[in-house]
Amino acid sequence: MARGLRLLVLCCVLVGGVRAHAEEDSSSSSSSSSWDSSGPFADLRFSHEPQDTVTTRGAVLRLDCQAHVDLPSSSSSSSTSSASYSYSPVVVISWRKDGVPLAGLVDDRRHQLANGSLVVRDVVHARHHRPDEGGYQCLASVEGLGTIASRTARVAVAGPLRLSLAPLGSVSVHLGDSALLLCDVLPGDDSTPVPLPAPALVYRWQRNHQDLVPASSSASSSSSSSSSSSSWAPGSRVVVLPSGALQLSGVQPSDSATYRCLAHNAAGGRTGTDVELRLLPEPGAPRALRFLQRPTRASPLLGSDLVLECSASGYPPAHYLWRRGDEVITSSSKKYSLLGGSNLLISSVSNDDSGSYTCVAANKNHNVSASCELSVLVPPQFLSYPSSRVSLESSDVELECSATGTPPPTVHWLKNGERVIPSDYFQIV
Repeated sequence: MARGLRLLVLCCVLVGGVRAHAEEDSSSSSSSSSWDSSGPFADLRFSHEPQDTVTTRGAVLRLDCQAHVDLPSSSSSSSTSSASYSYSPVVVISWRKDGVPLAGLVDDRRHQLANGSLVVRDVVHARHHRPDEGGYQCLASVEGLGTIASRTARVAVAGPLRLSLAPLGSVSVHLGDSALLLCDVLPGDDSTPVPLPAPALVYRWQRNHQDLVPASSSASSSSSSSSSSSSWAPGSRVVVLPSGALQLSGVQPSDSATYRCLAHNAAGGRTGTDVELRLLPEPGAPRALRFLQRPTRASPLLGSDLVLECSASGYPPAHYLWRRGDEVITSSSKKYSLLGGSNLLISSVSNDDSGSYTCVAANKNHNVSASCELSVLVPPQFLSYPSSRVSLESSDVELECSATGTPPPTVHWLKNGERVIPSDYFQIV
């Protein structure tokens, strides 16, 4: 979906340093001041902008920022400005955090390098004191030209983990049925939810204290998560899912053992409590199907892989099919495959993959189904940019900008690095 704004500048002699930003949720996308190189304008732009970062308590945080000016040659200048530039403009880099300039907050922990990079030493992170987390923005200024603002880089500090391995003690399962062992990761006592990017989690499971299968990584503990599929074996009977859960399908006598979950992030790792998996003989009497895991709403990023988790227990053992809307999904293609025989892996999601998905578990006696919604996130992209121009005094100037993305991005304007506030002088229509 496209969204466009036009900025009407009244009584302006020269429009300069005005910049359009497109934002989706809390992230922004920008890289230059969008000067038209064919006119008599210098081009102030970023060659490197700060990036989203996950760090740890006590570590050194470094955010890089570099900008430069491209000066127009005399041959490219119009008749309104034939003079060539005979000096090298000095680009001054400054920083702000959560919209507040950092100039007055520089101390023995925070300082700016000669190349413009911001360094924060001995990162602080406590339950009620997290001064180093937040949104950082770099400003590049040239005297007589103007100021541009970089994208907002989100900094998160990975806190310690606590594991709640449920169920505890022992789990009993009938031979040939399915079992699901959960690995619930909770924030530590001094850690609370932080803005994106979320610290990545890596899960491992052990059987009798020996590594069971390759680790699976995830950006969250959601049961519908995007992650690399390299750790997943679609044909395997035993899989570690993106949520951290261990699924065993068609349980066999050799599966009777003690299991435990291990989770790790940038701040360290935790080991869960041992749980014993006990096998019961299958009496052969019908047991109603019940879900061990239902698919949940997911919002993967365009191009990522996604797993919708679903499993059920009962007798006779269930077989599975997935539907997208009313259409049955063929689960043996490049696009779709089943992990552990029941979880749907969607490779490289596209915008067309958004919609309603239903997991159906069935045997010869009855079936159960559960549905979820999938909404693919599409990063903002500019469809049109503002261009620089020369205007006569007392005339009106209109700059156009439009962007697209999912969800629809909001567009705002900056002039010399500061947000434009609508008024009688600046009209956003």
